[in-house]
Amino acid sequence: MDSAGLRSASKQASDDAQKRKAPDNQDIGDASPKRRKTKSSSSLTRAKPKKTVKSSVVADGDNTPESAGATLSTRTLALPAGTPPLSSNFRGALCDAVSYYKSHQGGIYSTGLVANGMLLNGKTTQRDVLQSQVIITTVGGGLAEDENGKRIRKQNQDVCTNYTVLNNAMLNKHPVAIVIGKKSVGKGQYANDLVDVQLPNHYNVVDFFYVTEIWTELQPTQRDGTRFAHYVVRLQKADLDSVSWWVPRGNERIDTYAVGQFHCRPVTCQSCNQPSKEIFEQGWCCLKNTCSEFFRFSGPNIDIDKLRYHQNFLNEREALSGGALPKFIPELPVISPGEYGSETAFKAGIVCPTCKWPSRRIFWWGWICEGGCGFKRPMLPLDVPLSKIRTEAANLMEKKARIVYVHSLIHRAQHTVNGYEVISFYLPNNPQNRHEAEFIGSVTVLRPTQYTIKRKGGMDDLFLDLQQAVRVGDVELRRNPAFCRGSHMEELTSHFSCNMGADYKFGVVVETSRSFTNAPAPVLEALSRLTWGASTGVKLTGDHVSEKRLSIDSESMPNKFTDFNEQLILGYFEGSHIGYHDDGEKELGPTVATLSLGSPSVMHFRAKSKAGFGDAVNKNRVMLSFHLEHGDMVVMHGTKIHKTYEHSVIAGGVRRYALTCRYIRPETIPDAARREKALVNGAVPPEWQGRAYKGEATEPQKY
Repeated sequence: MDSAGLRSASKQASDDAQKRKAPDNQDIGDASPKRRKTKSSSSLTRAKPKKTVKSSVVADGDNTPESAGATLSTRTLALPAGTPPLSSNFRGALCDAVSYYKSHQGGIYSTGLVANGMLLNGKTTQRDVLQSQVIITTVGGGLAEDENGKRIRKQNQDVCTNYTVLNNAMLNKHPVAIVIGKKSVGKGQYANDLVDVQLPNHYNVVDFFYVTEIWTELQPTQRDGTRFAHYVVRLQKADLDSVSWWVPRGNERIDTYAVGQFHCRPVTCQSCNQPSKEIFEQGWCCLKNTCSEFFRFSGPNIDIDKLRYHQNFLNEREALSGGALPKFIPELPVISPGEYGSETAFKAGIVCPTCKWPSRRIFWWGWICEGGCGFKRPMLPLDVPLSKIRTEAANLMEKKARIVYVHSLIHRAQHTVNGYEVISFYLPNNPQNRHEAEFIGSVTVLRPTQYTIKRKGGMDDLFLDLQQAVRVGDVELRRNPAFCRGSHMEELTSHFSCNMGADYKFGVVVETSRSFTNAPAPVLEALSRLTWGASTGVKLTGDHVSEKRLSIDSESMPNKFTDFNEQLILGYFEGSHIGYHDDGEKELGPTVATLSLGSPSVMHFRAKSKAGFGDAVNKNRVMLSFHLEHGDMVVMHGTKIHKTYEHSVIAGGVRRYALTCRYIRPETIPDAARREKALVNGAVPPEWQGRAYKGEATEPQKY
């Protein structure tokens, strides 16, 4: 969700600053830096409820509680003083392209417990500030829903990760990149109503800032009449001499001050003996939340909801430097000697050098500017040699078992087939239906022998042929939207994909698809092998069930196999994965088979959260895990597997392909034209029907 964990900016901005400009080196209303005991208290957690004002603010994951008097700005937005160094309408594109902000959902991005970037988006509090050189905002986090579904604070905020990473950034003088969001709540209205200018895109990089202060204060009164202590952070622009593009055109010099021009002196509290700056116009108070005098002002009748930050505090500038600032725009990637172009770094996005638009790597062959300027950066991955694949497998499997974990409820059986080592896992029914049938499906792994892998026309040749087909464009791999398709929160799949045969459009929509008639040879070869592997797996399963008299759900696990009519080709870069999912669409047949080529990976099966296994499974609910190596086939048989379980695959090397076949039931496709297309596209060419793979002959005794 947008900006979960941090908000933006404030109304106490440039107009007041113009009225209250002070002479150089002057402190306005300076408090004497001696200890003092305060009297009046304003630290109650419940204030008199205020009359609420209707607001169309939508939280949408925003973690700023809505104050009692929240209302939207309807002012006309001015033109900005400049343009952002880069901006995008896709959050994922920005996160993919830069190193300083990679938080696809949260508000703060950190590494090593140090903040690198933060997003200002959504609602603001009454005290938030967004000026040319200073930002003040809440740290965020720790909210809960009230009875109306609104996010509010229900207790004083404890030290949290957001506080920790921002505090560490302050202690280390580490620059924090600020991003401003364009979250809209109506025509000409931003939820972040402190933005006074027209933002070019939804996510706009502001500049680098340093954290100068973090403190605790009582929040403005919430809608339910309560208020609690929360953390607030002040940030100062790193380069005080540059023009701030986010201020209205013509106001470039407003709120710009030099180091030493203002000073906000700290005062030591008599109760806790700790210093706190006089940050409010209404007077000094202790800002240490562990102090008995926390947030108690000496003046009478202080209205917490009308507190305003002192001009000395707003205008103070510190000499801060943590060294050279990071580059806003990273260098374009280049394949270096020893690299193949599918290492982790090459899946990252780029910033278009022409229009400064962050762009994701959507295509296997490289990048194209998502801003529409036409810039392209082709970088086709190089073919990975078999020696690299074998080295990766050896390194991964060193001192490791192929089978990682099998839950005690799972029954397993080993089989003998020429050219393959076969093991089947029978997955149990959920506890509520165990009395009807003990098992609802099987997962069969067929591991080829070295002869099957290395012989002419074996798995090695198939891998090399597939790499060539991808390289020349016969298999057009691309990343497709995984969720929030078309919105500014759109996220792409981690893997690249291409569909062959009947269209498979029941989960992630795969843009590229062609019929088996036009499919390249390695795709049809894989289809042939998977057809044999699946039919073999189903037969072995049925024979074992009969022999051992296992209790199975025959409706879920029919003792027959229907030939596949669809193949989904997935391409994995280093570090790619496919998250937990199932293949349980009603349009699919009971059998799904996949062939793994190239780098090794790990496949997990876990019980769904509502499957009812309870304490019978671990917290992560994983019930079966095993390694997949080059040439391995996996056959899932049983429609109800997908109602009870979900599976994921994590790639462990520089290049992996997964070719998965299914049977799409044409009779379930309501559209007649699409149904006919599925029948035509899913038909195997006659010449391939005559050369179908029928398993391995008996191996030579020595290889």
